[in-house]
Amino acid sequence: MDSLVTTVVPALVAVLTAAGAVIGIQFRDVDAYERRRGVWQWLLVLLATVATMGATSSASGVGQLIEAGVMAVLAVAAIVLAHVMWRRRVPDPEPRTLAIATAAAISAVVVVLGSTAFAYISNKSCRQVEPLVGLSHQAFILPVFDASKGPTPGDFGDWAKAVRDQAEQVSPGEVADQAGKLADLADQIADTARNNDKAKHAMLGTQYYEELKPILAKCHIQM
Repeated sequence: MDSLVTTVVPALVAVLTAAGAVIGIQFRDVDAYERRRGVWQWLLVLLATVATMGATSSASGVGQLIEAGVMAVLAVAAIVLAHVMWRRRVPDPEPRTLAIATAAAISAVVVVLGSTAFAYISNKSCRQVEPLVGLSHQAFILPVFDASKGPTPGDFGDWAKAVRDQAEQVSPGEVADQAGKLADLADQIADTARNNDKAKHAMLGTQYYEELKPILAKCHIQM
């Protein structure tokens, strides 16, 4: 879904912005000044597209709300300015052309704001799971063969409890299912640490990382 939002939505915004900014304008057989104005309008279409891509990308995963908001505002400003420039270049358009251009510009604004909000809201579970990912320390997940340098069995128990507590904070869904599996593995790792079973600890640690990968990919989290 995230890839759909970050690829299809900017393309849709580009089409709608162009419809609201250049419909009915002649680009051939015009003087240099009008040609430059046309280039600026197309640049605004490009800016709206790129800013929309930035807004939806920033809102996806764990989400950068301020960055997404700034990019969304920039996209909306480009759409509005491009349409205003069109109105100045075509002061007396046909009613049908005016209706199409206005509807396209308004639709582009709605798509930008709606898709950015949707991307941020739909990725709530990624923001909730981020603290759990932060608990995925190699010292706990993989066995340490020098006992004097690694965590104690009590540390493993506290770590497994913290992982479980964070997993329970994630809203129901795909990410929550993965978080639950990580919590189960953390409990098993804590048990093997108490029993000093290094081989099983290593096997469970490998499984832990495998279960962690889908969360990192979906939520765009880097460890």
